Amino acid sequence: MKRHFQLVLFLNGILLFESIIISAANLKLKIIDSETGKPIPARVLIKNIDGESFVLKNSVNLQIGKEIWFMSPGISEVNVTSDKIILRVERGKEYMRVKKNIDLKKNSGKIEVVLKRWIHMKKRGYLSSENHLHRDAEDVAAMCAAEDLDFGTSLQWWNYPRFGVPEGESNILEISCGSSTTPVTIFDVEVEESWGALYLINMPNPFPFLNDKKMPNLIAAEYGKKRNSLNCYQSGWSREVLIDALLGYVDVVNVCNNNFHMHRYQPRSLYSNLLEVEALPVYKNTPEGMMQMDTDTYYRLLNCGLKLATGAGSATGAKETPVGFNRTYVRSSSKDINKFFQAWRGGNNFVTNGPMLFLKTSDGLHPGDSLNISGSKKVKVEVEVISDSPLGSVEIVVNGKVVKSFPVEKGKKKFKGNYSVNISNSSWICARCTDTDMLLNDKEMEEYRSPRVHLFQDPNSAYKSDLFLR
Repeated sequence: MKRHFQLVLFLNGILLFESIIISAANLKLKIIDSETGKPIPARVLIKNIDGESFVLKNSVNLQIGKEIWFMSPGISEVNVTSDKIILRVERGKEYMRVKKNIDLKKNSGKIEVVLKRWIHMKKRGYLSSENHLHRDAEDVAAMCAAEDLDFGTSLQWWNYPRFGVPEGESNILEISCGSSTTPVTIFDVEVEESWGALYLINMPNPFPFLNDKKMPNLIAAEYGKKRNSLNCYQSGWSREVLIDALLGYVDVVNVCNNNFHMHRYQPRSLYSNLLEVEALPVYKNTPEGMMQMDTDTYYRLLNCGLKLATGAGSATGAKETPVGFNRTYVRSSSKDINKFFQAWRGGNNFVTNGPMLFLKTSDGLHPGDSLNISGSKKVKVEVEVISDSPLGSVEIVVNGKVVKSFPVEKGKKKFKGNYSVNISNSSWICARCTDTDMLLNDKEMEEYRSPRVHLFQDPNSAYKSDLFLR
């Protein structure tokens, strides 16, 4: 049986499957948080056995293949014209996913779904966001609420203006959906031509440039940097990323990027610029090959002496995947979005589309921290991984090389371990891990196979920022 693997440095969300029964015509659905007992927003799929989807009237929707998911504010009433349906309810990475088979003839037409957390990242001191969203601010806010994402971003300019500029002077809108209010940055930019995809996040004003396919990204990166934008590259294999980073114009490199979608991945190596660069490898068209390509090219940048945070983006609106499927968790308790971005810039984060990974030293250093060392020193690193799915690999990486691969007992969803690293030169340390997503069976997975030949059934991926030892 084929399965999907998730590469991460921190944690994964949990999956829950149940089978129940409901009724036809109007379906009244209430989604409850098990901890508070109150309604919470979530992403919902209601479909019949023929694959027809039913959505809430006037809702914000997301199409993935033939399926149409809708963002529920927590309480909704949906017209359903089939007796037998499949109900799926998901809320980001920290809640168990729910899947139910329902016979509406045997139910009163009222369903209450209780969502249970398998981890609470805010209690651990983390807030979440991502940097690659092609939906307008209103849609982003509704989707962030449904996906339990703390801050939203909206790429108003993608090679040219895509959305109108909202009224007012602020570059941040606070938008409510159900019980959630999400701050969304509204002047974000993506410059995507042959030089690679560059995102300018938290821009204070609309981007004034016209689209010029010959303009290097450097001009936009410098413009954003002068305005304190969070400058992010789609990947370490973007053509211009090294030059811009060496000049000080790059903050973040997406390792958990939009080549990974819900239940499938996009093997970038089919058309990557790396294929024509001498001495650089051609990566396999597999989930593992895509993960390795993302991490190897990021490691090369770090080995140039650059301190760059890891990033995550889903490209929702351009790709058929949920907001925050690829996300960053930033070690920050501030509700101020500017402080959040500053902490992300400093590398106080990890990225994931699955497991949660925690890394620190015995001296209390965390990702993004630096330690000055004279001579040589042994540094003891401690790693913890928690997932809703069976774990695969857990590894410690130093300067791009795996120095410790921990044995993980089959079927386990939690792991703790430590390893002492001998440091005698300037170095960086990170951790990474994988798990196996068991939510869908092989037949159900086939529904996510794309007619586009470069999309295959996939695993998920994620990565962690680094400790820098100098």
